Amino acid sequence: FYDILTNKRVGLGAFVDAEDIDIYSLYRISRYCDELVDDGSGGLEPRFTSNIYLTKTVACYKLLKDFATSFRAMLYWHNGKLTPVVDQEKDPVYNFTQGNVIDGVFSYESSGSKTRANQIVVSWNNPRNSYKVEGLLVEDKENVIETGKIIMESSVAFGCTSQKQAERYGRWKLWT
Repeated sequence: FYDILTNKRVGLGAFVDAEDIDIYSLYRISRYCDELVDDGSGGLEPRFTSNIYLTKTVACYKLLKDFATSFRAMLYWHNGKLTPVVDQEKDPVYNFTQGNVIDGVFSYESSGSKTRANQIVVSWNNPRNSYKVEGLLVEDKENVIETGKIIMESSVAFGCTSQKQAERYGRWKLWT
């Protein structure tokens, strides 16, 4: 990701300087991506890997956004720097106490159940099938049974060549 941003020959290096990038955010994200997680067959694998082969010209912002989705991130311009922000577990940022809750009542909001998908078809590149794009179905079976409806969406796990990573991506899409 950093190379695409800074490489002067094949990346955005002619337009983006290293000083324009929040390298500390990228470092934290790289540590998160490299953490070992279950690979589904009794072993471990890095949380996120990307195997991307660029074959055609594409708008730079679209390419950066697509790359960022491979590690569940969004890009912002913050404090004069391009800052990626990854969706990961974090410590709470606000504590609720008797002093800041009125009459002990909370108001909860969420998306409507009619628009919330309970099945995601994740497109990923299967190395066992010559890296051809395949669909992987990830579903919330409890919700399908409870509602009696199937609400399906499709999503692309950009640069993904691990079935377990594609599955984790699909679960994340269901939860968010």
